[in-house]
Formats: sequence, C-alpha cells, structure tokens
Amino acid sequence: MTNRFEGQVAIVTGGSLGIGRAIVRQLVREGAHVVACARRKPKLEELAAELADETGSVTAAALDVNDLDGFADLIQQTHAEHGRLDVLVNNAPSVIGGMVLDQSIDDFRANFTASVDSVFIGCKEAMKLMMAARSGSIINISSVSSLRAGMAAGAYSGSKAAVNQFTCCAAMEAAPFNVRLNVVAPGSVVTPGQQAAFRKNEKVSDLVAGSIPMQRHAEPEEVSEAVCFLASSQASFITGVVLPVDGGKTPQMYIPSFDITALHNVDADKT
Repeated sequence: MTNRFEGQVAIVTGGSLGIGRAIVRQLVREGAHVVACARRKPKLEELAAELADETGSVTAAALDVNDLDGFADLIQQTHAEHGRLDVLVNNAPSVIGGMVLDQSIDDFRANFTASVDSVFIGCKEAMKLMMAARSGSIINISSVSSLRAGMAAGAYSGSKAAVNQFTCCAAMEAAPFNVRLNVVAPGSVVTPGQQAAFRKNEKVSDLVAGSIPMQRHAEPEEVSEAVCFLASSQASFITGVVLPVDGGKTPQMYIPSFDITALHNVDADKT
C-alpha cells in the first residue's frame, strides 16, 4: 500500500457501508484524514476504531446528504478545521425503483434529491475551496445504470445520468484551476444494498453474475481502487471522464444463448 494521500483531507459521503466504507478504508490506509459521513453514526465510529492504527485517521460525521445546508456546512467546517480539502467523494446512494406507470412523482424526485441535488451542493462548495487553492479532486459515484437502460429504473438511471453530465460540465469550469472532477460508474457490487435488492437469493445473484462478461460481481475494494486512482496525482491529467467499473458489462452486446459449436461447424464446412 502506498501513501498517495499522506497529509491530505478527504470527505466521503455514504461512508458507513459497502463502496463508501471501502473508499474510506483505502484513503485512510494511504495516509488521508477522512471525514466519513452517513446517517448512522455507530457504523462510522466502528470503522474509525477499526482504522485507528492506520497511517491516516477518520472523523465520523452523522449526516443525511438530503440535508443540503448541513452538507454544505460540513464541507466548510472540514476546511476551516484542517485548513484544506483535497478530495471529495460523493457516494451516498439512494435507490427508489419503480415502473414508470406505477411510480409516484415524490419517489421519482427523491432519486434526484439524493443523487443529484446533494452532488450539486457538494461539488459547488468543494469547488469554491479547491479552485481557490488551485488543487483538488472530486469523484462522483454513478452507476452503469446511467449508461444502460433497465426495467423499473427510470428515475434512478435518469438521476445517475444527470450526475454524469453535470460532472463533465463542472469539470470544464474547474479545469483551469487544476481541480479535477470525474465519475466512477460501478456495475454489480457485493454490498448490503445489493443483497437487499436480491433478497439474499443466491439464484438471482448467480443469474446476474452470469450476465457479466467476467462472470462475477465486483468487490467494493475494486471500486475503491478506481476511485482512489482518479483522486490521486497519478490521474493528474484526467478530468471529465465517466469510468465504468463493471467487469465488461457496459460495452457488452447482448446475444441470446446458443450452441457456439455451431459456428465452428459452419467455419469447418467452408474450409
């Protein structure tokens, strides 16, 4: 493990579970002081205790990013206390699925409040500080659902697609100030949220894994590796990109199952 973030200060939303927890772990192990926020503080305190002996450190902040004023205050307070803000990871998830004909406008909007409004506020407040310092990196967590369509996912997919395009536009504004904004778009990842969606049904899990070219789900740490690369100086000339971390799912062309040996037989007949 390197110390790419030694002495740096980061904020990670949704830091108590799954992908967010893995990101906090890696940033701390690479030397950062991380302000990890989530709605449930005990999980954050448990993580802080787990990482007490690592190179960096953790501050647990109980916050629902739907509290937009509270989120803005957290960013300002973090900068005031530490004198800098180097990395912001907007990760806090919200998934309210539903078919278009069945979903209420309130549920539709709820996806955008958590996924888009909080990202807008986070980026706006962090950009002010980072652009003044002429240094910083913001990573917004999207989803492969922002790039590919699926049933009962119109609101969620739409909100994540908005995150992608907003991030690219904000990246253009921040680029002259050496501030970078990028998106990581995970595919199927083994998290508590995924397990809840699958209702802990192994057959469903296996079916989804089998539809991925790499034939498995991602581990949260595989997503955190991508996030930390983009946040680090190793990606110093990368901004405005949407990086899928999906085992090849996004570029995959769907072809119905068939006996592939038939193709070989055809080719053999032609020789």
